[in-house]
Amino acid sequence: VQEPVHKTDISPLMEILGKLLTKEQWTRIELAELVGPDVMLGNLLEQINDYAYSKINDIVIEEDGDIIYVTTEYKEQLI
Repeated sequence: VQEPVHKTDISPLMEILGKLLTKEQWTRIELAELVGPDVMLGNLLEQINDYAYSKINDIVIEEDGDIIYVTTEYKEQLI
């Protein structure tokens, strides 16, 4: 059985999203440590919001300077 391509593409994203949804507020430094040095944080947050918008018609991450706010109420619908 062959898995759909999009499922394998989204897996690392889902892993990170699951971790992000554990609390409502992160600092950029915390997120950088969470995702590792090879990940461009801005692109990752945009991908997560794109995914969320496709599922629930809303975003889950908002940036305010060095603080990242996560809407944790959507956890069950996204993971």
